[in-house]
Amino acid sequence: MEQLAPDCAFFEVPDDGFNSTGETLSFVSLDDSNEPQSEDSGVSVSKTSTSSPGSSTMEEAAVLAPTSSRIDVIGKKAQDLIEKINERRAMDQHVMNSFEEQLIKKVSEMCQQVKEQMFEYYEQHSQGMEASINELSEVLERSSQLSMELQGASQTLAAINKGLQHSSEQ
Repeated sequence: MEQLAPDCAFFEVPDDGFNSTGETLSFVSLDDSNEPQSEDSGVSVSKTSTSSPGSSTMEEAAVLAPTSSRIDVIGKKAQDLIEKINERRAMDQHVMNSFEEQLIKKVSEMCQQVKEQMFEYYEQHSQGMEASINELSEVLERSSQLSMELQGASQTLAAINKGLQHSSEQ
């Protein structure tokens, strides 16, 4: 068996009557190999022949037929994996969209609760302020009344004082 690269796996085709030349086929793994690769399977097949250049096409077809079916199987498995990945991505996207909707709903609910609590606080605070303002109004009104009474008493005292000063001068 001839080794082409250290990262290649080899498969030797048994001598079953179809292959009288003892040809060796190598399969290249999906890596950085310089071997040409088939575009639809991602797998490269190279054939190393020990036979003469005049080999018949039937012998090549008989050797390549099992290889082609294996390539098809690998391609099918790769396609199945890609479909599963895409399905999982779609599921992930659905989960994220659902999570986003639920999160938006929860945030909206929380904002509504905060607004309600804020309005309740405003109402309580407003009632307290209203009571304080009413009390202040009453105090200011009483103060105005007392001020007017004091001015009246002051004027009366001033008049009495003037009357006393006139009577003491006589």
